[in-house]
Amino acid sequence: MKNSIKVLIAIAIISIHGMSAKAQNANTGIYLTEQDYKSNKLTYVLKDHDKLRLNEFLDRKNINLTYQGKRMTLSKSEIFGYRQDNHDFRFYHNEAYKILDTAGFLLYSREKLTQGTKGYKPVEKYFYSVDPLQPIIGLTIQNLSNSFPGQTSFRYSLQSNFNNDSNLITYDKLSKQYKIKYLFFQQKQMMASHTAL
Repeated sequence: MKNSIKVLIAIAIISIHGMSAKAQNANTGIYLTEQDYKSNKLTYVLKDHDKLRLNEFLDRKNINLTYQGKRMTLSKSEIFGYRQDNHDFRFYHNEAYKILDTAGFLLYSREKLTQGTKGYKPVEKYFYSVDPLQPIIGLTIQNLSNSFPGQTSFRYSLQSNFNNDSNLITYDKLSKQYKIKYLFFQQKQMMASHTAL
């Protein structure tokens, strides 16, 4: 009984965080398509009196907007994602994934409830997709190796540079990039120089 109450409280806290937002600036809106996202074209740009409700509690399939005084419902499966607080998010299987980096392939993060020693707690999990329309997959060495089978040097560099999957999200503040992206592009440059010879 005590554990179920703790789980409900944890779910409520996470849901409240991402469930509804009042627009603070013109940087909150909806990306209807992948092309809109690539072009940075927001639809339904929210103003001060507009609201966006993500309905993440219990995996609801729609988002609700109050836009220019009108209430609207959009299916998460029919839109690409949204922008809020200067961060972009992509919907995949009715869940919102925060887009961290788009160079080469996309990196995402999402808070997931995970069983800890004292009950469930939100933990940041990391994911990737080969491009904006491909499935979102857990960020692991094995998954990356499977996604880029023809890029042998990249696969080898993953195995030699990362001890475990949790290190894949290492960010280099000096070069202002994720280490995995550096290795990915280093391998691409090596392939290009071999092709030129």
